[in-house]
Amino acid sequence: MICIVWEGFHLHEMRDPELTVRTNRRSYVLPRQIAMYIARQLTGASLQEIGREFGGRHHTTVMHAMNRIEAMRRSEKALDCAIVRLMKAVLAQS
Repeated sequence: MICIVWEGFHLHEMRDPELTVRTNRRSYVLPRQIAMYIARQLTGASLQEIGREFGGRHHTTVMHAMNRIEAMRRSEKALDCAIVRLMKAVLAQS
């Protein structure tokens, strides 16, 4: 699933394409938050489990990502469409 988000954001040159690096650089944050959001929506994994998979992040970090992406989906149609497309790609891969 992370690979699909990685490809969707054209992150080929990033040094950590798995989005687990401990950085707050914008180029990593939004794709990582979207990947966390998709993981929660499609797997039902706990916030703690998702946080562990994304470099040992705290469950409140995952909760913040959920809230931020949900708000952005409501206000940004293009982002909402991109997330729907990514979620379909993840489901098709399964």
